[in-house]
Amino acid sequence: MPLLEIKNLKLDFIAGSRNLRAVDDVSITIDSGETVCLVGESGCGKSVTALSIARLVPSPPAKYVGGEILLNGKDVLKMSKNEVRDIRGGVVSYIFQDPSASLNPVFRVGSQIKESLKLHRPEKATDAEVIRLLKLVGIPAPESRIKDYPHQMSGGMQQRVMIAMALASEPKLLVADEPTTALDVTIQAQILELLLDLKKRMGMSILLITHNLGIVGDIADRLAVMYAGQVVEMAPALDLLRRPLHPYTKALMNSVPKLNGTAERLTAIPGNVPSLGNFPIGCRFYPRCPSAAAHPECANTMPELIEVEPKRWVRCLYSKDL
Repeated sequence: MPLLEIKNLKLDFIAGSRNLRAVDDVSITIDSGETVCLVGESGCGKSVTALSIARLVPSPPAKYVGGEILLNGKDVLKMSKNEVRDIRGGVVSYIFQDPSASLNPVFRVGSQIKESLKLHRPEKATDAEVIRLLKLVGIPAPESRIKDYPHQMSGGMQQRVMIAMALASEPKLLVADEPTTALDVTIQAQILELLLDLKKRMGMSILLITHNLGIVGDIADRLAVMYAGQVVEMAPALDLLRRPLHPYTKALMNSVPKLNGTAERLTAIPGNVPSLGNFPIGCRFYPRCPSAAAHPECANTMPELIEVEPKRWVRCLYSKDL
């Protein structure tokens, strides 16, 4: 049984009399000890999908229309409020991209980590356990840093504190939503290396959300590519990076700068991700697809996510020809 199994999840945002579909028929599984990366442009539904795992998307304005979110075989969408409160932090913990916005500026970092311990492991809510967690995430001199306020720490140190808070409850699944976006390249590498090391030590699973394809090759076991609220390709990480099949995945890969390239300009994907309520009738990537002119039928026919090879799924009418 997978640790997490999202089956055909559909989520709408209610705007007046309109239901705007933000997540449409998304299916993702994560096994114990596995790292899955969710990639795609901003606005494609990655964060909403991740927040839905612990029902953190407020309802209203959100409405869970259909599907299942199974954690250890139990459907989160059918849980009571108390049951959901127990899995938040206890089973699933989150790290967000801007630690300075997540940490309370008027409380010492030690107190904030201890608050997480009080909720999920009250018998461990001690200074000694806080110091142990700070050591675990690589913060030097934790005995003194426990008394620091967030503003006394660098961005990288703040993110390590956020990771310590997330690990305080010993979760089974760690959701990292663009955890390195606000950090410089050197610190990004350190944080990713730390996450991999903690995964091995604690035996947890990771769902990493990013739009940076440059970081996923070294950390991910599998990749899921999202576009306009749908998963358009899913495969083992190295297979997808070496041979992308969906036109959108290919376009994403081509837009990554290459050190050995000779092009004078970066390759960009024309147009923008369609906004909620303005999705095309057929394939949602059709208006931006380089093969659109040769396949006008894609404009009116919605493709399904099909397994074209073992463990490889693609949402394209011409997936068999890819």
